[in-house]
Amino acid sequence: MADDLGGAVDRAEGISEAPGLNTAGPASSGCLAVAVPEPPARGGAVAGVRRRISGKRCHQGAASVPAGAAGTPRGGPRAGKLGGERQEVVPGAPVPLRTLVINLDQRQDRWRGVRGRLGPLQSAGCLSVERLPATDGRCAASQVPASDVAHEWTTDRNARYDGRKGYRAGVRLQLTPGERGCAMSHVRAWREVAAGSCAGDLEQPVLILEDDAVPAEAFCRRLPQLLRRTPSDADVLYLGYIKGAPWRSKVAPGLYEAEYLWTTVGYVLWPRGKLVSSLPVDQPVDNWMGWLSAVRRLRAFAVAPALVSQEQEWDLGSDVRHSDDAVFDA
Repeated sequence: MADDLGGAVDRAEGISEAPGLNTAGPASSGCLAVAVPEPPARGGAVAGVRRRISGKRCHQGAASVPAGAAGTPRGGPRAGKLGGERQEVVPGAPVPLRTLVINLDQRQDRWRGVRGRLGPLQSAGCLSVERLPATDGRCAASQVPASDVAHEWTTDRNARYDGRKGYRAGVRLQLTPGERGCAMSHVRAWREVAAGSCAGDLEQPVLILEDDAVPAEAFCRRLPQLLRRTPSDADVLYLGYIKGAPWRSKVAPGLYEAEYLWTTVGYVLWPRGKLVSSLPVDQPVDNWMGWLSAVRRLRAFAVAPALVSQEQEWDLGSDVRHSDDAVFDA
């Protein structure tokens, strides 16, 4: 929960807490877990594709967006809540994209940072930002049921794509508490998005961001155009990622169909419920989403160049310890 000062700033900027989200623990989904088929073997990791590319991170500062720069994304995202009240939608005017930002209660420093970076985008009418309190897997294991997030995983699937020296298949690992909490936070976000499908609204996407997200300067100019070009049967559009395999196809300028991507720093999700119906997450959450895409259970697309980056490299400055670091220690 934001401190008093942070809460006052949130209200002034129109950034609200995501409504109806139970931070004490997730409800059972009641969904059937679906077995995911294996894709054809690729003969090891893709040549030339590395998970970590040292020294090749493009620095992008907080966006400075002119008023009126945002357009209307495909399907017209729902109006978000500004200052706790429903924003009035003017016919023909751009509709802000509902945005859930995942943030641990104890990391108010990160919330202040991302709030500052997203503030100009919200002021420009591009986003409608809500804070989604993250699940802290280190504090209460009961908040992360095994029916939603498994305890164990193996490197077999990820090793097909991970080109780091020494990474290999056949290693059985325990997901760390941080990984399980991170996955559960995304599961709760997916359920919030999937609620739109219960109302028969399959065309109202939601942007999901982690609190280290840094939007590109061209965010509000490019995103509406790319959303309009995204195929109507898309499940997810990655705005930030690490590429684990060559693109499957080019859909439009700056828009590609993806096979396997890492990181969950920023992605647009349509409320079709495919992620929720495929639970439990049985790998680190970004690997799991990448695998569903690889086996074509999830139709994933990505923008290039990326519209969201991370404040630091994927393995630096994170509250989440990576279980597969043990692969290199073995």
